[in-house]
Amino acid sequence: MAVDTPLLTTVRYVKRDEKRDTSVKPYILHYAAPKDFPQNNFAIEPVSGVEMRNLRTAGLAYLDHGLAIANIDDTGLEPAKFDDDDWIEREYLPKLHDAVCQTFGAKEMTVFDWMLRKRAPSFPKRAEGEEHVDDNQPSLSAHIDYTEAELQSRLDAYFGDRKEEILKRKYQVINIWKPLSGPCRDFPLAFIDPKSVDAQRDLFKVDEVFPTVANEVFQVYRNPNHRWYYVPDQLASELVIFNAYDSDRGQELAVPHCSFDLAEAGSGIPRQSIEVRAFVFY
Repeated sequence: MAVDTPLLTTVRYVKRDEKRDTSVKPYILHYAAPKDFPQNNFAIEPVSGVEMRNLRTAGLAYLDHGLAIANIDDTGLEPAKFDDDDWIEREYLPKLHDAVCQTFGAKEMTVFDWMLRKRAPSFPKRAEGEEHVDDNQPSLSAHIDYTEAELQSRLDAYFGDRKEEILKRKYQVINIWKPLSGPCRDFPLAFIDPKSVDAQRDLFKVDEVFPTVANEVFQVYRNPNHRWYYVPDQLASELVIFNAYDSDRGQELAVPHCSFDLAEAGSGIPRQSIEVRAFVFY
């Protein structure tokens, strides 16, 4: 059987800093910092020569690796329609609900967040005033969107008095990602097989600070054992679903992820994509 040749690429990781003041929690500000105040207190570094494998042919089962490719009927899902928030809520999310529940055999899915990303042509530098410069841009450092403590606070926020009832059910927290058009050859999303992650050594808790809230996430240190995957030429009808939390297994299968530059192998218009975050109940 033919074996796919891994693509060699560059991925951004947290830089290890043995001299870091551990009494100060790592943070990054998602707004303009006051004068002379650091925007963040840790460093990200590019690591070259990372092998990127084909998720399509990897044979990774979701129950074992937290990663799945699923299909969605993209009839009527033209990219321009995603500029209408009401249309996303009315048309796209119900269609996504059906596709995910059918894929996993789940009883229901509750969406708690979604985000459009439209890459500015000059990204990652971003020239002032250019098209899409103020839109959400691809995330370039390897990360997991939540720590377990952060997820527990989300349960309080989203379900309130129903939290105890929710906790009696089997559930997962997932991300669902797709390009608005395909084949996607511009800053695709990539994923680390969580079975290749040493949670004690590789994960680094960081506060992402916004004007009105702070979210605790994991950034990721480089580990040569990491096995990276992406979906070459991902279509608009293809979803990548990846795990962030499982009520039975905790974050054992939480999938670190980030975008990466295909460089000479890339082509096409600047990427536009939608990412949905949801609770799935069984």
